[in-house]
Amino acid sequence: MFSTRKLTALAGAAIALATANAALAGTLVVRSTGPSAASYPVGKTLAADAKLALKPGDMITVLDAAGTRVLKGPGQVAVAGSGAATGSGFTALLANAGARQSRTGATRSAIGGGPARSPNVWYVDASRGGLQCVADTGTMAIWRPDNAAEGSATVTRESDGKSALVDFRAGQSVRAWPVDELPVVEGARFKIALAGAATPVTLKVTMVSPSSAELDGVASALLAKGCNSQMDVLVEGSKQESGSALAAK
Repeated sequence: MFSTRKLTALAGAAIALATANAALAGTLVVRSTGPSAASYPVGKTLAADAKLALKPGDMITVLDAAGTRVLKGPGQVAVAGSGAATGSGFTALLANAGARQSRTGATRSAIGGGPARSPNVWYVDASRGGLQCVADTGTMAIWRPDNAAEGSATVTRESDGKSALVDFRAGQSVRAWPVDELPVVEGARFKIALAGAATPVTLKVTMVSPSSAELDGVASALLAKGCNSQMDVLVEGSKQESGSALAAK
């Protein structure tokens, strides 16, 4: 049998290891440009207490529980953030609740009248094609960037040409994916023709199982599959203030 002292020591070691692993797993490089990009490639894990030696022109975007922030050179730049990201906007970014999440969806940007960014990582952006990571086919939803007027999106399965029409009311940005007519499986390809768009976009589905519903778990799953459009939504929607260089010693 283990003595109390041994059990206490083992418990302490387990806690220390879990804490270290959490710190290491929680800080990811999600964008990297500049002279040091090769040293900090996308997907690289960084220790939470690390300081990066950056050169002029370096811009390294990291992601952890505090959100995403851009670390810029030159100088020694701390990886650590300012605390956990909170608030209803952040929760909405990651919630995989489908069309039930919002009554009206995102509205147009108040800055310059341009289209708003998708407010949720899991929405299928009807204006963009590419690879779409799906964690739950039952909550898939289609989002359109301009909800000023009534509109529609025609979704067509490439394998057999079967189509379904998704209608939007004026002021409505989000509608459920037509899962009964067009169920989604790994590798399925669809064309989405948004009313008023010059050409349809092509969507390819890949299934994912994030290790958690938190920011780092979702980001790791998206990075592993190469779902770049969704990573853009995740990075832009969880931005914190840029990191500042420390005085070099």
